[in-house]
Amino acid sequence: MTPNSIQQLIEKYPEVKKLVEERDQYFRELQSYCPNVPTLGRIPPGHFYSPIPSLDEVRHDTVRLFDMSKKEMPGVDLKEQEQRKLLDLFSERYYDEIPFHESKEENLRYWFDNPMFSYGDAISLYCMIRDLAPHRIVEIGSGFSSAVMLDINDLCFDGKIETTFIEPNNERLLSLLKESDRENCEIIRARVQDVDLATFYELNANDILFIDSSHTSKIGSDVNTIFFDILPSLRPGVHVHFHDIFLPFEYPSEWIYQGIAWNEAYVLRAFLQFNRAFEVVLMNAFMGSVHAPFLSAKMPLFMRNIGGSFWLKRVR
Repeated sequence: MTPNSIQQLIEKYPEVKKLVEERDQYFRELQSYCPNVPTLGRIPPGHFYSPIPSLDEVRHDTVRLFDMSKKEMPGVDLKEQEQRKLLDLFSERYYDEIPFHESKEENLRYWFDNPMFSYGDAISLYCMIRDLAPHRIVEIGSGFSSAVMLDINDLCFDGKIETTFIEPNNERLLSLLKESDRENCEIIRARVQDVDLATFYELNANDILFIDSSHTSKIGSDVNTIFFDILPSLRPGVHVHFHDIFLPFEYPSEWIYQGIAWNEAYVLRAFLQFNRAFEVVLMNAFMGSVHAPFLSAKMPLFMRNIGGSFWLKRVR
């Protein structure tokens, strides 16, 4: 109900004015006892009109919501055969040359045993960069994924890939860098909302836009900027990565029950439905589920933690 409609009710039914005054008084009292209430607004979490889910409803719909057996997404072409061919290529050409280890090794920034970007994510990123040989990589977000990029750049491309990291909170990135990295890569300590779109116009075919965002679509968010401004500006041939995308475009149930109400995966799914300008290249969660025997045999490290990497490509 809008303020205008409430005012109309007051004009028509004077007794409503008293109810509104009582409501406002109760809300002020609640604010005095619970200082965080103003941040919640007048629609509580779990309410029909709240973007934060009702855990009771989630429990009621658990079987449907977290059905990992779903292998088809209406309106989204997952290109399963093309994904399988790509993994065949990765396993034959690049997998045995992966330089990373479980624990940190001297002269390498990245190691597998970390909670942010582990085996499957790092392996798919390593193979993708080797295969694309990009001239430029722009990352929205930063951390262990950045360490993978910089290590590959040094080991396989003689440092010739231009790297840009956009991150307002870049402490993790800085902790992983070598001293020379500060001179050889561009670090933009800012929100992506405040970054000139020219940064993304400069990406060409086989270049990479690597996204690991707040995962939250809301007014003024980085996710809205990415979908509404950045993706439409990309040139054909640019590859795009999203992180924490699982089957069936749903977040793990334990995250939901912990109060994590991300929604980027839903926006991505809607974006891809009937979209002829972008196509799916690789979905770790899908291939790790549907082609587990192949991956276990040919890329066993991938299966230790398949991760949530999702790759797509602008094609027109």
